[in-house]
Amino acid sequence: MGDVTQAARAKETVVFSPPRPGMWELETTHHGVRPLSPLIRDAYQRAFQDGAKTLVETYGLPLDGIDAELVHGCFYIRPRGLGEGNKPSPVPPKVIMKLIARLHPGMRRRNRAAALAFSTKHWRAEVDRWFNQDRRPLIERNLQLQSVDLTALDDVALAAEITGLLNHFETQARRNLATHGGDLIPVGDLLAHCERWAITAPEAATLLVRCSPATVETAELLGPVARALASCAVPPASIEAIRSLGPEAREAVDAWERLHAWRLVTSDEVDRPTLAELASLRLASLLAAVDPEAVVASLAAPDIAGIRARVPATSRSLFEELVTEARYGMRQREDIRGVCWNWPGGLVRRAMLEAGRRLTDRDQLHAPEHAAELFPKELTELLVRGRGPSPTELAERAALRDRIEAMPPPRILGDVEAPPPLDALPAPMARATAAMMANLLADATAPDGEPLRGVGIGTQVYQGRACVVRDAADAFDRLQPGDVMIAAFTGPSFNSILPILGALVVEEGGALCHAAIVAREFGLPAVIGAKGATSLIADGAMVEVDPVTGLVRPC
Repeated sequence: MGDVTQAARAKETVVFSPPRPGMWELETTHHGVRPLSPLIRDAYQRAFQDGAKTLVETYGLPLDGIDAELVHGCFYIRPRGLGEGNKPSPVPPKVIMKLIARLHPGMRRRNRAAALAFSTKHWRAEVDRWFNQDRRPLIERNLQLQSVDLTALDDVALAAEITGLLNHFETQARRNLATHGGDLIPVGDLLAHCERWAITAPEAATLLVRCSPATVETAELLGPVARALASCAVPPASIEAIRSLGPEAREAVDAWERLHAWRLVTSDEVDRPTLAELASLRLASLLAAVDPEAVVASLAAPDIAGIRARVPATSRSLFEELVTEARYGMRQREDIRGVCWNWPGGLVRRAMLEAGRRLTDRDQLHAPEHAAELFPKELTELLVRGRGPSPTELAERAALRDRIEAMPPPRILGDVEAPPPLDALPAPMARATAAMMANLLADATAPDGEPLRGVGIGTQVYQGRACVVRDAADAFDRLQPGDVMIAAFTGPSFNSILPILGALVVEEGGALCHAAIVAREFGLPAVIGAKGATSLIADGAMVEVDPVTGLVRPC
């Protein structure tokens, strides 16, 4: 941000230029097109780059890392070739690329790493370590940090607490990305092989149903609530009334709130409310509770045999192995992100809001949420010494981010770059690269998609009333059973209401994004990556969601 004031920048046209040579792609899957808030952006950027570097080294990708740069706060990424430096060079002819891949010491090390990863099924070690070793201590650590009485801290102690929480967030987010290969590689390996057998990514993704426990965790936690509600003639009007339905319901509500209330739920950003802040959202989630056993029973088992029949006979044993490994890795995908990323991020927000309330009381902020517009050092300086940006300056920072989000920012900056041809790489490295590329493509929105067309999830066409929502609180206030929810993208907060929906349409994502995963786990017809859906579909209009063709149509 430097010494240019936000007030001045808000008056000028926001111009997006590539931060450095090469092609830069806007990362939209986890926080949409909104610029990251100043409070979190530096930790977010460092965690992403450091974690990605470990991932590519572990699995032998021909990359030095994945660069991340902030342009007006928007998060742009670019894979950096091994030994490339800061100035990209054209991909050499295939014959030269083959020589480089086999003679360059760094490339040879990467190829050995890829060979070792596949021969030992290294992703299993990462998944096992998460579930058997790291998960429980991290949950306990998050709960410990969550139990701190922030109101009892003086300003100096609160500033130190926020610094510590930012460090905790950065450490765990880095760990999440560093071990992301535990699901990316085996799942991507399945997708890449299926593509060669003329099986599409959405078709291959159906093989992963019922192996994402975190997706249905809310339903499982709230199962006792669903059973208690089934005997109620009139729905309870408050959370306390639901707690009073019996000891099992009370314990279920308390466990759910303890584990989920302070997680970032609609995006990976600290400038969006958590469940803890929205009593109406929590009440609606509880009232929407369903019997998890009924949800699972309603799902058709993945048609492994049917898809296997489309695989060449000589490759069917390989196909079965790929499915087994992909399902093994998929177990951690949503779970590790929730515990390592969304929960530490929510704890940062919790402390940030306490600082924001104090600063608002002193007329140093217009609203507590504007504390997210402070860089970490600015927050400490303002909280402890009373020196820093004015309330107006911080409100203008928030307004500028709103304006950039509404533009929206361009998806690609810089000149298009061609990836190295896979057949120029040694076999293990080529396999790892193909797996990563297949997974990233399946997670992202198609860049050239048509309006209201995307990836279809399910086989049943559904017609219903459109409910266009901007955030989770809005959704819970207005959604009715059987509605078609139209949103930019989804986060974990939507998991608990998905069973009451008739269908789901989101603008961002692909066959393996959060919305696609949860739609499959709940057996919900969906279209993912339907560009323009929130603006082209009128709230309250009747729409048809056709997952077979991937189209959303007005009725």
